[in-house]
Amino acid sequence: MPEVKQIERIIRILQRLAVKSEVTVAELYEYFERQVPKRTLQRDLIELSAADVPLQTREGTNRQLIWSIVPDYLRFVPVTMQPKEMIASWLLHTMSGAFAGTPLERDAKSFLAKAKQLAPPGVFAELPGDLQPVFGMTFTGYIDYRPQAQIISQLVEAITQRRVIKFTYKPHWKDDPSVFEANPYMLLWHKGALYIVALSIRHDNYLLLPVQRIRAVEVLDTRFRKQPELSLDKLREGRFGIFGYEGQKPVRVVLKFHRDIAEIIAERIWHTSQKITRHRDGSLTLEMKVVISDELKGWIASWREWVEIQVPRSLI
Repeated sequence: MPEVKQIERIIRILQRLAVKSEVTVAELYEYFERQVPKRTLQRDLIELSAADVPLQTREGTNRQLIWSIVPDYLRFVPVTMQPKEMIASWLLHTMSGAFAGTPLERDAKSFLAKAKQLAPPGVFAELPGDLQPVFGMTFTGYIDYRPQAQIISQLVEAITQRRVIKFTYKPHWKDDPSVFEANPYMLLWHKGALYIVALSIRHDNYLLLPVQRIRAVEVLDTRFRKQPELSLDKLREGRFGIFGYEGQKPVRVVLKFHRDIAEIIAERIWHTSQKITRHRDGSLTLEMKVVISDELKGWIASWREWVEIQVPRSLI
């Protein structure tokens, strides 16, 4: 580690205090990889205190001084990124490939660039190569969202500012688009597609609109108050996935899976209500309480001869 100049030491000490709230000279010695003498670090802390930085001390074990600082004082101090946080930011960057050409991809790249600026010296030496081998992602049957780039930007603006949107939306089952107003709540990524979750003002029910079918949006000046009971968990309650029929109640669904795929079924959480029972022959039974939807039917049908529907018989 090259020699650390005092101004750099001071900044990094303040950054450390922003993360830990309390430090000791011994901890700072390890933080600087034992390349800065303890006496130098002690002198840095004393000089910080003499410069009217609101440092406080208290005695710890073995009469060791513990240094702390008034929390509000550190709001201006940028917190450094650590190796694992850098890897997490790269994961976000990798995932943004699903939104190539849109503001979401641009913002993810910007976030990674800022993360690199916040990384302390030597952090990249701890990372594997250029990070590229750490994460990968493939997309099959993905949607090109570049034509919706402006629409996505408007949706994000409306969600963050709680503004009503006038949608021009083309359902797959209609020849002409529909025009209506709704309160946008969140963007939802589900099975390789992006949806807007919105509350219909006219019908007072929640809509899940595929973004690629939105022809135009107009962000209105009218603001709305978000209903506190809406959450993603609430939206998915009783549903396998995110879709379900209005007013339909969840029912008990019991499926028996062949032993050849039992481990594949067991290693995932398909629904929060699921109960798995293993059998001596290696098969297993999966029980859930969900709405009978096309999404559920399609998932069951994908297992073909490896699944047997036990309840309800009408689902066969």
